[in-house]
Amino acid sequence: MTRYLFFFLTGFAHALIILLYFDLSGEDALFYRTVGLAGAVPLFALASWLTLFSMRAGAAVASVCLLVLLYWNVAAAQQTLQWGASLDTILLMIHVVLGALALVAFITSLRYTFRSRLSWLTGTPRPSYVLKVLLAAIPVTVAVAYFLYA
Repeated sequence: MTRYLFFFLTGFAHALIILLYFDLSGEDALFYRTVGLAGAVPLFALASWLTLFSMRAGAAVASVCLLVLLYWNVAAAQQTLQWGASLDTILLMIHVVLGALALVAFITSLRYTFRSRLSWLTGTPRPSYVLKVLLAAIPVTVAVAYFLYA
């Protein structure tokens, strides 16, 4: 259950920051927007609920998404330093926090991906099946709304 929340919040925080940057700047290629969203949206829309039903498969999908987000954090921080913006310290702190969150999530997902004792069909044991379906509907609904209205 904690991995569900961890992946959901990491992906949602990255997508929110990327969309906020795009909204403030109005430039499409700013901060590698498509690369960042390609990692953030599947992380919270697919990997988070997949961990409820198959922890190992969800961790494998999350590993790929988080690797993309780590690249986005480094590239965005480098671009912020090149600009010499007046708020560069605040922007760098945002990238440090997001990068640390993505790094911890990446290490956690790698640990579950390569755990040999864990079956590919083993889901999260705690919530009931009905609650798992309800929790899975949240990120799927947000992702569908994003793709419909973006």
